[in-house]
Parts: sequence; C-alpha cells; structure tokens
Amino acid sequence: MTIAPDDPLLLDRDRLAGLLGEAACRSAAVLLAKRSACDVKLKPDGSPVCSADIAADEAAKAALAQLLPDFPVISEESVGEVEVKPVFILLDPLDGTREFLAGGDSYCVCIAIICAGRPIAGAIAAPGLGRLWYGGERAFAQALGQDAAPAGAPVMIQVRAEPLAGPRMLVSRFHGDALSAGIAAAMGDGEGAPVSSAVKFGLIAAGEADLHVRGGATMEWDVAAGEAILDAAGGVVRTLTGAVPAYGCSERAFRNPPFVAAGSEDLAARAIAQALGGPSA
Repeated sequence: MTIAPDDPLLLDRDRLAGLLGEAACRSAAVLLAKRSACDVKLKPDGSPVCSADIAADEAAKAALAQLLPDFPVISEESVGEVEVKPVFILLDPLDGTREFLAGGDSYCVCIAIICAGRPIAGAIAAPGLGRLWYGGERAFAQALGQDAAPAGAPVMIQVRAEPLAGPRMLVSRFHGDALSAGIAAAMGDGEGAPVSSAVKFGLIAAGEADLHVRGGATMEWDVAAGEAILDAAGGVVRTLTGAVPAYGCSERAFRNPPFVAAGSEDLAARAIAQALGGPSA
C-alpha cells in the first residue's frame, strides 16, 4: 500500500520534515564512517559513484522504511526500480560526490517528499559542515555533532533582505557554467562563492547567501529537498520561464531544466531577466 495525496499524515509538514531530517542524519553518519572511500566507478551518465554512496543509500532507505512506511522511495542510486506515485520520496544519499572524494566538506544527504509533483517537505544533512536544514511549513537549522547526530535545539530560519551591496551568489565548485558566472558578475557582490551540492539551498534559506543560478545539468533529487527548505524559509526556486519546477518527471529521466534559487521572488525575476539577456533591475 502507498500513501495517497489526501492522507491526513501529509497535513503536518513540519513533522514530516523532522522525520526526513532524522533519516538524513542516519545516512550522513554512514558517510562520515566511509570518509576514506576511494573506490570510484563511473555511472553510465559519467558521474562518479563510490561505496559511500551505496552504503548511505541503504542506510537512508532503512531509516525511511521505519520512519515513513508506505512512501515509495526513488533514489539516485536505484532510479528506475520504483514507479512514480502521486506521493513519493526523492533521495540523494550523497550529493556532491566529487566534493566528498576530494576531501571537501560541502557534501550532503538530500531527502524530499513529493506530492502531486511538488516538494512539501525536505531535509539536507551536511555532516562535514556539522549542519542540518529541514523544512515543511517552516524551515529549521540544527547543528550536527561529529557523529552526525543532532546537537542542540533546532532554530527557525528565514531568508534575509537583499544586501545593499548586492546579493551574495553561490556558484558550483565543480560544475560551473557560463550562465551562473555571467549572472554572478552582473548582479552579485563578487565573483560568486564556490560551494558544492545542495548545501547552497540551506545557506540561502538561513540568510547566509541570496542567490544560486544553475544553467548546467541537475537531477530532481539534487534540488527537491532544497526547494522545500527554501520555500519554507520564504525563498523561491523558479525555472527560467518563471515557473515552479515539477518533480516526478520520469519522461525526462528526472532531469531538471535550468533554474534560479533566490531569497525573494523579485531577486529571482531579476536573475531570470539577466539570464535571458534583459535588464536585471
């Protein structure tokens, strides 16, 4: 049996987000334990995978089976094995594999609940940074200890007002593209801060940055959790047409179109205008 879109369980989005956060932390603990993994293989799409991906995937699925039974899980590491349902979970057990393998800290676990094509709750656990972000109706941040277990109480977060000096823009460390570099130069307060993975969404949601533009390839499990958190914190994610992203699109192999993640609708609109060659203000 799978959960239906009108199930009362889906009404308490903050509780769902907290459960996703718990599952993400359990998976993140496995990533810490596998920190020295270097057994890299290339998947058919050319992206790297190592034993840490697989172990974290198994840990996340075990946690989700316990915490949120009846939710189908579509994971980066097992895509195609589970059919898209009206309500399902998107899982990326290791977002930022290149960062992880390079010894960096901004890798993470991403988990989101999708209902009718949209994320309603999400969690991102970044054990290398000691941080957890999760969001449903509201958005929260929490510190993680050295074992990736939550430390201290969660704190509500929200996006900040755009700085007078211009938005702080986050760019991909390993997957930069001309679109994001151009917008950073035209609109940002500098050249753009390089950060790997969906950690960018957490930083914008917590008011530590303002804008991320991605022109290159991403997958739905890279973005869904971050959008849920950013939306709960008062920010937005928009495609370059101005639309909200859709999830569960197996017909496009779960690939995302280019998008903008921003601390406000206005900032997103200006970034989109800049991306399309128009005025940004």
